[in-house]
Amino acid sequence: MTTSRSTRRDASTHVELLAVSFAYPPLAYPRSGQVARLLKNTSFSTTLVCADERGAQRDPTLEPDAESRLRACLRVPFSAGRARRLARAVASRLRVPLWGKSPDEFAAWIPKAVRAAVEFARREDYKPRLLVTFGQPMSDHLVGLRLKRRYGLPWAAHFSDPWTDNPFNRQDALTRRRNLSLERKVFENTDLLIFTSAETVELVMRKYPSDWKAKARVLPHSFDPSLYTRDARDDDEIVIRYTGEFYGRRTPRPLVETLRRILQERPRLLEGVRFELIGPVAPGVLEESGIESLPRGLVALRPPVNYAESLALAASADGLLIVDAPAARSVFLPSKLVDYIGAARPILGLTPPGASDQLIRRLGGWSADPSDADAMKQAAESFLAFLSQNRNERREWGDAEVRAEYEARAVAASFETMLRELL
Repeated sequence: MTTSRSTRRDASTHVELLAVSFAYPPLAYPRSGQVARLLKNTSFSTTLVCADERGAQRDPTLEPDAESRLRACLRVPFSAGRARRLARAVASRLRVPLWGKSPDEFAAWIPKAVRAAVEFARREDYKPRLLVTFGQPMSDHLVGLRLKRRYGLPWAAHFSDPWTDNPFNRQDALTRRRNLSLERKVFENTDLLIFTSAETVELVMRKYPSDWKAKARVLPHSFDPSLYTRDARDDDEIVIRYTGEFYGRRTPRPLVETLRRILQERPRLLEGVRFELIGPVAPGVLEESGIESLPRGLVALRPPVNYAESLALAASADGLLIVDAPAARSVFLPSKLVDYIGAARPILGLTPPGASDQLIRRLGGWSADPSDADAMKQAAESFLAFLSQNRNERREWGDAEVRAEYEARAVAASFETMLRELL
């Protein structure tokens, strides 16, 4: 375990906060930047337990000053190991119950993280007043459960996604029963439950007592305005960008189907337009989506980029794109969409009714359900027409009051207020 300290803050003037987040910069997880942005914009004196994950992808542009804002950073080693990764892959293929799913593949990190926090407290005579844990992964909350039982600290558990109610987690009955038991223990023992959307609160808390739901709060992801560069492009095309990963049920198919219909009925709208899909694509996804049937050059695939470059590409685009899997309702508010808000460029969402759809509409953007082909076509046509008419307009786009709600300092202030409720 490595421990680093910052002398930036006088701990005597701040509330001592103990935080647990497996993901933290420079580990290249979306969760890393969001946690760092929250912690560095509060007045707490924070000691963080995070992971030193061997072999994981790192991004030095992801909140590079994150560690300097902490009282101490305890980086606890974790490595799945080649044999364990192979076993997990086989177990996943064979759908072996519980393996790597109770609560997740990072469960072996739990006792190490607890031990690091306890040893630090003993060695430094450290007495925190608050505890906060950040999941994904949900193993972080089980670290919190053990620390809560040991020290009796007021505890807030922050969830970027639902746990047992996540529609993208396909679990057998035994695994689901086990995770429901773990989730219930966390919810029962925590003093505050924080989710990224009101829709998530309704979905997750409907199975629990009303007094547990009273502990729930909504705190969205945030963006930092200072991280964006707005370099002008020297081409004449209208460029629309998607930054992120395609995998599982999230594929480019809604975009492909929409572009096919526009090509058939209003092809001039797509003259001089280029869609760029920037990021990793899981094997077979492109073939399944039918993207090769589109005219050459209409959709360009670009490799993954680091976080700073992804923000620069978003800010220099003419428009930005969200593509989600079809669903009756989506509770997800992805950090990517909030990054788009910071870029201040027009947004088209091919996303189900729910959190993302509502936010895009509040901003003044265009959104349509990916299961409704007519709605997608109409939204995309209106979006393309707007971009064409405002080709040389580089003012910040999006309702200013809505954008302000998602700025890092505003979100962190709400976060701090929530935690101070517990003191």
